Amino acid sequence: MKKNQVKIWVGCGIFCIAAVLLSVWYAVTFNDSRLVAPMDFGSYSFNTKDLPMILSISLTCVYALALFIQLFISIGKSKRNIAKTNMTRKVNPKLGFLGLLGFLGLAGFWTYSAMGAVFPFAFFLFFGFFGFFYEGKMSGIFMDERFRENVARAWLNTYKITFSITLIALVILCQGRLFGSLEYTLIATIIVLSLTLALGIFLPEYLLYRYDHDDQTEEGGE
Repeated sequence: MKKNQVKIWVGCGIFCIAAVLLSVWYAVTFNDSRLVAPMDFGSYSFNTKDLPMILSISLTCVYALALFIQLFISIGKSKRNIAKTNMTRKVNPKLGFLGLLGFLGLAGFWTYSAMGAVFPFAFFLFFGFFGFFYEGKMSGIFMDERFRENVARAWLNTYKITFSITLIALVILCQGRLFGSLEYTLIATIIVLSLTLALGIFLPEYLLYRYDHDDQTEEGGE
């Protein structure tokens, strides 16, 4: 992504978070905490004062979907450029601030108690975007044999860690109802999978940066 595009995406993410927080404050202050406090949606009737909360949540979901689509497009372009130039893709480290969107996953505890919705827990996946901080530091590097070995090493260790976490989580969660509730088991599964996927996105970039930095330190000390 270009520098201006990064600023736009980061700015939109900050705007979405601010909009949700502002709409929560509005609902609590002027709308009797509707859509914030737990309520019976079986008898729900629309109120114009509900619009700020509905619009802010809808806008955040649209932003998240658009961001994922844009990232997939950017990754495809980067892979083609890497094949041509044999250089790592150029990434602005500021994209790492998108990882802050992962905190939106905490909204899942509110949406579950208020309306029984668990989808916001998937936002924990955004924590993986903190990896852009490290990938940005490795931008434009020529991929020699040593660098490629470090890439393979980083991904191998990432696979081992994420597979182990997933296996342990499945063994525990498949034992039965968590806290005596299948719903709690579902929530725990979504949270664990989202955080594991986030780790799978973040960890290879962090490990690659650490391995490459350690190699440079060893060479400098010789």
